[in-house]
Amino acid sequence: MVFFATALLLIYLCQTVTVVLLFDETGIERYRFVLAADERFTVRFLHSWARSPVDEVYQIDAGNNIVLKETVYEDFGAGLPHEPENPESLMSVENGKIYIRNINRIVPDLQIRAGRFVADHKLLYRDKRVAFSDIVTRGKAVIFKVQNMKRYALF
Repeated sequence: MVFFATALLLIYLCQTVTVVLLFDETGIERYRFVLAADERFTVRFLHSWARSPVDEVYQIDAGNNIVLKETVYEDFGAGLPHEPENPESLMSVENGKIYIRNINRIVPDLQIRAGRFVADHKLLYRDKRVAFSDIVTRGKAVIFKVQNMKRYALF
């Protein structure tokens, strides 16, 4: 029985998983998280002009590209989208929020500056909420990279 349990543990630890790594501007890794296939993560911030929340929802594709899938916001205003980005995108209003879905834009170099005053950027995935200001100094960039890793390398 111990042999069987050990074998299962080894198989589990040798599985490859998709890891999103967050770096600061100097190239130092500051945070990482694992995503399952088709799982999404969100970057939430307060829009500087509208002062309302904006969600940018991302997913990792089969080529390990970061893909913007949808945006969700509450107001129309300067700097906020007012029409779908491409012919496949769908715009709708639901429960007082504006959704643009099916954006499907590959973002080859996702870098987001941690807001200094208003934005209060947060990373949301699963049941986690991570403030960018806990990762980098306000005003500095958080750089997203994707890598496949064996589970044992996460420890």
